[in-house]
Amino acid sequence: MKAYLAILAMPAARWSYIAAFVARLPIAMVPLSLLILVEAATGSYAHGGLVSGAFALGSALSVPFWGRALDRGSHRRVIAGTSLTSAAFLALALIGTAQHWSLPAIAGLSLGVGLFFPPVTPAMRVAWRRLVPDGSGLLAPAYALDAVAVETLFVLGPLVVGGLYGGGPTLPVIATCILLAAGGVGYAASPAGRVSGETDGQPAGDAPGAIILQPGILLVAIIAATMAVGFGQMDVALTSAAQAISTHALMLGLMFAAVAIGSIGGGLFFGAREWRFSAYRLLAASLGGFGLGLAAAGLGLWLALPPLLLLPILTLAGLFISSGLLVMQQMIDQILPPGRTSEGQALLNAMLTAGGAAGMALGGLWADAGPPMLVFFAAAGTLLLGAGIAGLAGKRPGR
Repeated sequence: MKAYLAILAMPAARWSYIAAFVARLPIAMVPLSLLILVEAATGSYAHGGLVSGAFALGSALSVPFWGRALDRGSHRRVIAGTSLTSAAFLALALIGTAQHWSLPAIAGLSLGVGLFFPPVTPAMRVAWRRLVPDGSGLLAPAYALDAVAVETLFVLGPLVVGGLYGGGPTLPVIATCILLAAGGVGYAASPAGRVSGETDGQPAGDAPGAIILQPGILLVAIIAATMAVGFGQMDVALTSAAQAISTHALMLGLMFAAVAIGSIGGGLFFGAREWRFSAYRLLAASLGGFGLGLAAAGLGLWLALPPLLLLPILTLAGLFISSGLLVMQQMIDQILPPGRTSEGQALLNAMLTAGGAAGMALGGLWADAGPPMLVFFAAAGTLLLGAGIAGLAGKRPGR
């Protein structure tokens, strides 16, 4: 905790960290808020999942461009421009849904939200190297603190959406729009926004080819996708379970809060220590623990446990979330040469965002087809698949 407090005691680091936190909050709010909005308008989780999937597709397609833009130019212009454009598309999607535009039209606007979604996380990854003094020994804790923030956002975002949902299905989208625009502009005005790319507009001199084809990156991307898809299915599982077991919207917020508490605590514990296990073993343990925790929650629903008894189970599941992201971020930095790390971090961020939205789309299908416990088991299965891939990779590092 001394290292974390020392980082936050630096004015430039503290301002940038808070600005990045606000700017990234919509990462986890957009998919769920669109899912709720469209489901309320059409009565179908599958339609809501389709719109969220379009957002996922857009964010995945834009990865190479925005990652390259960060590596080669001004972070301020990239973040401010993308956040305002993305917020405009989201506002149009809200208007279109209210006026009963066709589903393809809403999905197209959602695609635009994803195409211009601001790449704050890869930008912040580079900014930490300028915000933390050389030789201070605080860079690794800064990365850990940032990873905890990102994973917390993926839980806190749905929690905020769940809390706002009590005011109607449009309120979460309106709040997300405001945060998306204001957060991006605020980050651009922070010390982190004054950072330029690693190559400062000069040729990077890196290996040619798509970033995902670089050795080792594809495997990290696949594991990240399984984690994100499982996370997206968990969001739907919590939403459908809260609706099934309680008439109060508060229950949805409590369930997301339980996961958030576990994620924050586990991330701070993991990030404050050095681990001697291989990266793949740590990934296998993180995804495995997360998956088993969600399977236990699904079993609790099947056994009709009281709702309040599900909360500690969800907290235990959340303990394993942040460590997985931190390890994958470190692997990206180690694999790629300078001049491509922003592009690599952007790819990882897009896999998490796109995978989460794709998981919501799958979760919507499961939720329409059966009880909430089915969605929990599907999420657990996806995460355990990722744990298995990481475990096999750890045994065969040469491959």
